[in-house]
Amino acid sequence: MRIGLRVWVGVILTAFASPTIANAQGLYLPGGGAAHLSMGGASTATPVDAIGALYWNPAAIGRLGRSEVAVGGAFLFPNFHVDSTFPGPGGLKSGSTRSDSGVGLSSNIGIVDQYDDRWTFGLALNTLGGGSVNFPGDPSNPILSPIGPLGNNVGGPIAASLTMFQLAPTVAYKITDRLVFGFGPTVSIALASFDPAYFGGADDANGDGLGTFPTGSHSYPFWGGGFRAGLVYSITDELDVGFGYTSPQWFERWAFNSRNELGVPKTLYLTATLPAIYSWGISYRPTKKLLLSADMRYFDYKSTDLFGTPLKDGGLGWRGVFALGLGSRYQLTDRVALSAGYIYNDNPIPSVGTLFNVQAPVITQNTIAVGGTVTLTDAISASLGYAYGFHNSISGPIREATGVGTKLSAEVQLITFTLQIKFGGGCNRKPTCAPADPTPANVAASTGPQQLPSLPQ
Repeated sequence: MRIGLRVWVGVILTAFASPTIANAQGLYLPGGGAAHLSMGGASTATPVDAIGALYWNPAAIGRLGRSEVAVGGAFLFPNFHVDSTFPGPGGLKSGSTRSDSGVGLSSNIGIVDQYDDRWTFGLALNTLGGGSVNFPGDPSNPILSPIGPLGNNVGGPIAASLTMFQLAPTVAYKITDRLVFGFGPTVSIALASFDPAYFGGADDANGDGLGTFPTGSHSYPFWGGGFRAGLVYSITDELDVGFGYTSPQWFERWAFNSRNELGVPKTLYLTATLPAIYSWGISYRPTKKLLLSADMRYFDYKSTDLFGTPLKDGGLGWRGVFALGLGSRYQLTDRVALSAGYIYNDNPIPSVGTLFNVQAPVITQNTIAVGGTVTLTDAISASLGYAYGFHNSISGPIREATGVGTKLSAEVQLITFTLQIKFGGGCNRKPTCAPADPTPANVAASTGPQQLPSLPQ
């Protein structure tokens, strides 16, 4: 199967048609598409489709057992609220306001080409994560009132958007029949907008005694990059373990064209990196129909610029977080598989701390997901799923507004989807490589008895 130029262009445009989103694990979505997310995103040791094979561990593509293109994503329905209280001259003032975030879309593309018995190549194009809030001005809510509680314009409306994309070409090599190593560079893109831009500081250029924060909405895509490496080892034919490492994503300096109260142009700057990610995974196949997987991950936000920078230095003050993903998949019939997963992660924001964190309420901690995959033909499968991130909240004082108490709360629902297309059999190029059985029940016959079979898609 050859993918034509128009198909490639359509794939790329689909992946980048991704507005703002809401998520767990800090900035990162826990999985991509229905097949992967409904397994709790647990794919470090075993893949269920091309998206999952490329998501956390580059070595996992060497265990997929077939060549495949998978296109997936999710419609996201976030629900954010901000509450604040202020003991003003007229007594305690308090209010609660909901963010008009709308419906978001995340998208994922995974391409895996099993070249021969040893080499497998892949390409991922993912919406990694981000966040969006759109709080209107609210005179009854101190933090969103037209004139803030301290007499300067720290009030609403408050809006922000951060969306991150990543391109990850990947290669995996089977060192032995049981050990696979994977590696690849990453190219990351961040689209960011903040209004107000609290990091720019308030000014009173017109001398009216009311400070105004500038806007940080005039910018361009910010580019960055890093690398990934990983291993998968088959302890037995039923038990796999894996490890994946994603380096920090180092970005160019973020620049925003802005102006002061008098309209004088000025440029605002941010230095930001995304965290290093450490992933450990285990998978077990007690029967031919059942797959059980578990992942543990650590996101090192504490060591990043901006997100891990202390509040006193103008950052967000995030801490590193652990995440746990649990997944199960059962082959109900020859053509239908059912999945269920659970994700837990620490909250990276210890307290509200800064108005900047009001613009990034990534505090969901518990998520459940369910899904199903239907094999339409020997080459095409489709998956549909649902995920729910349970309500969570944090509270604390605001550095920019002494005496103001603020609470952030968040929950999110997702409808997820994936389309998988197998192509080229299990071994595409090398003449001496016997072709794999293309039937769903045995997709890995070409690599001998020690190649672990994948569950049908």
